[in-house]
Amino acid sequence: MTLGVAAATCCVVSFLSGQTAPEVKEARTWRLQGLRNGYCVQFLVEPEAAGKELKSGLTLLTAGRDSSLHPALQHLVRAQPEFASWTPSKVCMYYLDAVQVGKRRIVERDSRSYQLIGVWSLATQEQGGTRRDLVLDMYASRENLLNAAELAQVRLHQIHSSYYDRPDTTSDVYSIKIGKTQLTWSGRPAGDSTRVERPITERLSVSGLRHGIQDAELVVAPTWSRGVVGSLQVEGKGDLAKLLKASPIRFVGPLYRGGTGELRFSR
Repeated sequence: MTLGVAAATCCVVSFLSGQTAPEVKEARTWRLQGLRNGYCVQFLVEPEAAGKELKSGLTLLTAGRDSSLHPALQHLVRAQPEFASWTPSKVCMYYLDAVQVGKRRIVERDSRSYQLIGVWSLATQEQGGTRRDLVLDMYASRENLLNAAELAQVRLHQIHSSYYDRPDTTSDVYSIKIGKTQLTWSGRPAGDSTRVERPITERLSVSGLRHGIQDAELVVAPTWSRGVVGSLQVEGKGDLAKLLKASPIRFVGPLYRGGTGELRFSR
């Protein structure tokens, strides 16, 4: 069983039968509306564990060769070259007002509630050298999103979350439960907000329900970016928890707010 499949228990009830081809096609584009908060936990995976997750047509991109590596991880690799052969990985969470899937807008009646989409990826590239990260797992907090994912013929797992967005003078708390992994980040924004001039685009390889690995693209266009300071607590015996605990660094940030995005799946 791969790390992504083992990370959480699938709770999607099959309803593909009876869906028309246009409905399936529409379900492959998700428009992400009203980004409340977005952040990534960035870390490194040791070579043997990373190698077990590789799929045909992909090769690992090591930290020493990753030109997009976050400065915090770059500093670690320069100071401790033994980690240059490890592979960057990240878990990103996006808290949203709503998600538009085809003609259906998935939104909660209570305006204080949110849609949460998470992506856990490993830095990889195609055999020709083009960057395309391998998705180890994807998550959603609402059953409607899990069902929409099955219609798009991709695998998502349920995530349980809560967050307390407090004034800048106190710590915000983000709590995430993924299968047997519990993540709790406590911290606060630091420094000035910076306007994000360009969308963040990631080309991905995702496990499909029926067609093996398929391509996807995640484009997030936040309005603001801001640094954060705080601490991340990792608990549990899930595969994600084990890899995070084994990593020499677990960096959270930056924090993104405002804006929109789009997640597209293709065969």
